[in-house]
Amino acid sequence: MSQFKRDQVQDMYYLSPMQEGMLFHTLHHQEKGFYVEQMDMNVKGTLRHDLLEKSMNIIVERYDIFRTVFLHEKVKRPVQVVLKKRPFTLDVVDMQDLSEDEQLVRIEAFKQKDQLRGFDLSKDSLMRASVFKTGPASYRWIWSYHHILLDGWCFGLVVQELFAIYHALLHDLPYKLEPVKPYKEYIQWLEKQDKQASLQYWQQSLAGFDGQSTFKEQRKQTNEHELGEIEWSMSQKETTALSELALQQNATLSSALQSVWSILLSRYQRSNDVLFGTVVSGRPADLAGVDRMVGLFINVIPRRIQLTDQMTFRSLLSDTQQQSLAAEPHQYIPIYDIQAKAGQQQLIDHIVVFENVPAAKKDEQEALLGFTVEEMNVYEKSNYDLNLLASPGEQLQLKLAFNQRAFDPAFVHRLKEQLIVLIKEAIKHPDQSVHTLTIVTKQEKQLILEEWNAPELEHDQLYLSKWFEHNVRKQPNAVALSTGEHTMTYAELNEQANRLARHLQKYGVSHQTVIAILADRTSELIVSLLAVLKAGATYVPIDPDYPESRIQYMLKDSRATHLLIHSTFISQAKTLAFDGTYLFADDQEISLMSSENLLLEAGLHDTAYIMYTSGTTGQPKGIMTTHSNIARVVKNTNYLTISETDTLLSLSNSVFDGFTFDVYGALLNGAKLVLPKKETILDMCELTELIRGESISVMFVPTALFHLLVDEGTDWMRGVRKVLFGGERASVQHVRKAFDVMGKGRLINVYGPTESTVFATYYPVDEAIPAEARSIPIGKPLNQTSAYILSQQGQLQPIGMVGELCLSGKGLAKGYLNRPDLTKQAFIAHPFAAGERLYRTGDLAYFREDGLLEYAGRVDDQVKIRGHRIELTEIEAHLLVHPGVKQAALIADHDETNHTRLLAYITCEDEWKDKLDVIKSGLKERLPAYLLPHELIRLDNLPLTTNGKVDKRQLPKPEAPQGKRHVKLPVNEVEQKLLVMWREVLERDDISTDDHFFELGGHSLKAMSLLSKVSKEFEVQVPIHLLFETPTIEAISRYIQKQDQEAAGYLVFNESQSSTVFALPPLPGYGFIYQEAAKTLDDVRLIAFDFIETDNRMSQYAQHIQHLQPKGPLTLMGYSGGCYLAFELVQALEQAGRTVEKVIMIDSYKKIGESDLEGRSIDDDIEVIVQQSKHSELAHAELVQEALAQKTRAYYETFVKGVNQGEIQADIYFIQSEERIEIPDWMENWAHATTGVYSQYQGYGQHAQMFKHKECAAQNAQLIKRIFNQKNREPVL
Repeated sequence: MSQFKRDQVQDMYYLSPMQEGMLFHTLHHQEKGFYVEQMDMNVKGTLRHDLLEKSMNIIVERYDIFRTVFLHEKVKRPVQVVLKKRPFTLDVVDMQDLSEDEQLVRIEAFKQKDQLRGFDLSKDSLMRASVFKTGPASYRWIWSYHHILLDGWCFGLVVQELFAIYHALLHDLPYKLEPVKPYKEYIQWLEKQDKQASLQYWQQSLAGFDGQSTFKEQRKQTNEHELGEIEWSMSQKETTALSELALQQNATLSSALQSVWSILLSRYQRSNDVLFGTVVSGRPADLAGVDRMVGLFINVIPRRIQLTDQMTFRSLLSDTQQQSLAAEPHQYIPIYDIQAKAGQQQLIDHIVVFENVPAAKKDEQEALLGFTVEEMNVYEKSNYDLNLLASPGEQLQLKLAFNQRAFDPAFVHRLKEQLIVLIKEAIKHPDQSVHTLTIVTKQEKQLILEEWNAPELEHDQLYLSKWFEHNVRKQPNAVALSTGEHTMTYAELNEQANRLARHLQKYGVSHQTVIAILADRTSELIVSLLAVLKAGATYVPIDPDYPESRIQYMLKDSRATHLLIHSTFISQAKTLAFDGTYLFADDQEISLMSSENLLLEAGLHDTAYIMYTSGTTGQPKGIMTTHSNIARVVKNTNYLTISETDTLLSLSNSVFDGFTFDVYGALLNGAKLVLPKKETILDMCELTELIRGESISVMFVPTALFHLLVDEGTDWMRGVRKVLFGGERASVQHVRKAFDVMGKGRLINVYGPTESTVFATYYPVDEAIPAEARSIPIGKPLNQTSAYILSQQGQLQPIGMVGELCLSGKGLAKGYLNRPDLTKQAFIAHPFAAGERLYRTGDLAYFREDGLLEYAGRVDDQVKIRGHRIELTEIEAHLLVHPGVKQAALIADHDETNHTRLLAYITCEDEWKDKLDVIKSGLKERLPAYLLPHELIRLDNLPLTTNGKVDKRQLPKPEAPQGKRHVKLPVNEVEQKLLVMWREVLERDDISTDDHFFELGGHSLKAMSLLSKVSKEFEVQVPIHLLFETPTIEAISRYIQKQDQEAAGYLVFNESQSSTVFALPPLPGYGFIYQEAAKTLDDVRLIAFDFIETDNRMSQYAQHIQHLQPKGPLTLMGYSGGCYLAFELVQALEQAGRTVEKVIMIDSYKKIGESDLEGRSIDDDIEVIVQQSKHSELAHAELVQEALAQKTRAYYETFVKGVNQGEIQADIYFIQSEERIEIPDWMENWAHATTGVYSQYQGYGQHAQMFKHKECAAQNAQLIKRIFNQKNREPVL
C-alpha cells in the first residue's frame, strides 16, 4: 500500500465528502498548491523552538488526522490511511545577521515556494512549520498544512491545545487535556445517514433553478491563480445594529450577511433567483463529543435565495434563517452529489464563509507563554475565484479573497464599497423593499448623473429641408449626389425635389400626410425623400424586396394615403391592396412644376418619417421620428464633424436608420453623398475600388460588413477620414487590424436603437485595443443624449454592474405608431429629470470605471444579426401560425468567431414531420430574408425547465442535417479546397459537394466572405451572382476550372448519371430554375443551359452537347421561352447530323411570328421580369444586378423578334400547365412542328410555379422522367 508497510498502518477508512472534493481538486491542480493553508505569524518575546517542536509532536501523536495520508490509486473509492508514527520536525532559520529588508525578501520567497510546493497527499506529512529568528525577541513562524486535514474551527482548538502543552513544558508542569474523540467516528456517522432522503431535500430545494454564472462581465477566463485579498471592518455601532436586527428576526449574523450578499448578487445577476455556496460547520449535534474532534467537518452547500417583488430586508432575513435551519440535517451531502441531483455540474462558483474560530487574548498569551502572536496573516487557495469571508467580534471583520487573474482588483474594491453601502441601507431601512435599497455611493452617483451625463448644449435647429436649402444657396454647383455614372448638383437635386413636392401637393399631400415610398437605391429615392419633407409630409420607406404581406401591413398600419413609386414598380404595386393614391416619381407632369423652394409651415417636432422594426406580436412596429431627432445626429455633434469637403458613402438599406445618417449627414452639411448599387455593396472588390475611386472620406458601415471589408484588405481605408461601424458587437481582432492602418481617432464604434434615432453613444478608437480584450466599448453619449444603467425596478446601477441601458435627450422618437401601450412601456418618465422622458432600450450594458459604456447583451429575446434588430418572438409567432406547428422556440446561436445565426426549433403534427421544407417556404412568403431562421429543427418535445418554461439552454445545437443522406466527397483538388472554405464559412463539417450553400445557413455576408477566400486562393474573381444561381461546391469548382464551359454557361445536376437531358432556360435566362426538378430526376444527368447572349448561341450549344454527349440519341427540353430555343437547337443539331429522339416542350408554343406586346415596350416587360427575379427565394434581394439585366434584355429581344420556321424530326412531348391561356395569333400548337409523333400531357401548377414551387417541380419532374424512360410512343392524351 503506497510506500508504507502494513505494520506501519494504524487505521484506514473512507473520506468525508469535503475531503473527497479537496482530493479531486488537488489532484486536478497538482502544480498550483490548491488548498494549502499557510499561517504567517509575527511573534514577539521569547520563543523556545525546541519546546515548540516537542509540543507539535505531541499534537501529532494525539490526533490521528495529522498522521494521515490519502490514497486514490488502485482502490475503488479513495481512503485515508492513519499511520502509527509520523515524526514532526520544525525547521529553524536564524537570520539575525541580515538586514530587515533582506529578511523580508527571504521570508517572502520562502512563503511563495512553500505555497507552490503544496503537498503530495499520498506520502507527505501534510503539516509543516518553520521559525525564522529575525531578532533577539522577534520571530516569523510560518505554519502550513493541507486543508484536507482540518477546518478553521479545529485549527483554533489545535492552537489552544498546542499553547497549553507548550506552557506546561515551559514551566515543567503536567498538561491535562480532554480525551480525544477520533475523526473516524464522524466518518462512521456519515455512512449511517439516509442519503436518499437528504438528496430528495436538495432536489426539491433547487427545483426550477435555471443556473447562473456570477459576475460574468467582470470574470476573466483563466487557469492561473494569484491570490488577492481586501479586508475591512464594520464599525462597532454598525456591527451591533446588524446583530440586533438579526436577533429581532431570530436569525444569526451569518444569515444577515448572506441576505445582504443575495441582494447584491441579485442586482448583478438581474434575477430574483440567486445561488451561492456557503460553508457550514458540518458538526452533527447528535454525534457525541463532536465539539472536541479534530478533522475536516465543514462542507460547502448551495444557498438558494428567491427574492419577491415586495420583499423587505426583514422578511428576507427571516427566510434565509429558516432555510439554514431546514438545511441543517442535510448539510453533510457533498456538493457533487447535490449538483448531480440538480442536473447542474457548475452549481456554485463562489462562496460565503462565516468563520467562528476560537481565539486567545494577547495578554493571556504573554503571561502563559512568554511570547505573543502580534499579527497573523492567513493564505489559503481554493478552487473558487471569489470568496466572502466574515469573522465575528465587536467589529465584524470582512474579507474578499479573490483570484487576481480572474478578477480585476478595482472591481473587487467596488464590490466592497457596494457591500458597505448596502449593509448601511439594510440597517437603516429594514422594512423597505430590498429592490429599492441603494447600492450606489454618493461619489458614483455624482459621476454618473453630473459628469458622465453633462447638461445638453443647445444649438440652432432648423427643419431638415431648410438645412438642405441653406447648402443649396451656399454651393449650388457642388455635387450633392453620385449614383454610379449619374451625378446631381445641390441646385439640380433641390429643383427636382421642389418639382416633385409641388406634384405631391397637387394630389392632396399636405402637412403631415403619410406617404409610403417604394423605391430602389437610385437618385429618385433621394429626390423623393426631400420632396416629401419639402411638402411638409411624412414618409414611410419600404423595401421592394419585402414580402407582399409585410408591405401590405406597413401600408395599412401607417395609414399612408399615397404610395410614391417609380413606374418600373407598377406591376408590383398593382398586386397590393392599396386604396390610396398612386404617385410616380418619374411622371412627365413633374417637369412642368415650378422648381422654386416651397413656403413651409412646419415644426421641428413634426414627424419626418415612420420606420418599421421587428415587433413582439409577429408584426413590425412603426417608429415616429421627428426633424429635431434627425438634426441632433448630423448637425453640430460631439462625435463627428462633416463639412463641404467630405464625401459620404451610403451602405445602409433605406428602411434602416443608418440610411438617415448617410443621407442627412451628407446633404445637411454640404457634403457629397455616394449611393452605390446593391451589387456593388455585395462585391468586396467593387466596393473597395469605389471607396478609393470616389475618395470616400466618411462612411458608416454595419459591423458585419466592416468585418468583411477588413478581411478583404486594408488599402481601401487609408484615404478614409472616419469609418463608423455599429449594429452589433464588433470583433476585437478586426478593429485591431483596422486601427493598425488608420490610427488614432479615425475609427468610431457607434451604438443606438431606432427609437433614439441612429446613434446614441460613440467610442472613438483612440488607442490600440489589447489583444486579450473581449469587446469594444460602445462609448459615451452623443450630444443632447444621456445614458443611464437601471435595475429592473428602475434603480440606478453602480459602476461595473450590468443593467438596462436607458436613454434620454433630443434623439428620442415620438413613440410607436398606433401602439400607445408599447409607447408607454418603452418611453417612461425620467427618474432624474422632471418632465423628460427615458427610453428603455432593452439592451444590457454597464459603466466602466472610465465612464465608457460596455454592451452586455439583450434583456429579452431581441438580437441583432448583420445589423438587423430581430425580435425572436416575432419569428416564433409566424411559425405558430402554421397549422402543422405545435410549439416553436428560437435562439440566437453564437459561434467562436462571434457570428450569429438563428436556430428555430419546432414540434409538429404527425403529418407535417417530413415537410419542414414546406413550413420553411411558408416563412419565406411572410418574412424578409434577414428574419428567416438559418435552420429549422424538429424535436419530439421542447425541453422545459422545472417551472414549465422552454429551457433554451438545453436545445440541441445542430451538428448534422436531420435524417440519413448521401454525402458527396470532393473529386479533385479544387473541390477539396472549396470544401475547406465552406466548412470555415458555414461553421459545419457535414458538407457534401452538391449541398446548397444557402440551405446550409449561408447568407449574403457569408457569400461575400466565401468568395473573398476563393479569390485569394485561386486568383479568380467568381461573380457573386454565380453563387446565388449555382450554390454548390461542384458548380463553383467547374467555374474555376473552366473545364466544360465558357463562363459558367451551363449547370450539371446529378453529374454521376449516364443518361442525359439537355434543358433550355426560360426568362431571365438561367438554368438554375431546374434545380428542384433535378432532385426528382435523380437518375438523369440534367444539363441546364443558361441563355447565351451572342448571336452564334446555337453553334455554341451544339458544341457543348457534342462535348458532353459525343454520340447517341439526344433528349432536349425547354420551358416557357426555352421552348423557342429548344426548337431552334434541335434544327441545328439535326442539320449537323445528330439524332434528337425527344424534345419536351413545357407550357409554351411554336412562334410563327414576332411577339405582339399589346402596346407595351420591351423595356417595360424587361423591368417586370427583373423585378420578378429579384424575389427568387434563394437570391433574396441581392440577385438584381447588371449581369441579370443584360442577360434578360438579350434573351427577351431575341424571343420577341424570333420565329420558329419549318419542322423537326424529333418526337415532341408537350406538357401543359394548369393555367388555361388562349394561344395568341403569333403562336401555334406544336402538333404540326414535327414529322415524328406529337404527344400532349397535363402538367402541374400555374405557369410561373411549374419549377419554382417545390411540390409542382417534383410532380412535373416525375412526368418528365416517365416521358424520358418510355420506350414506345404513347397516344395523345
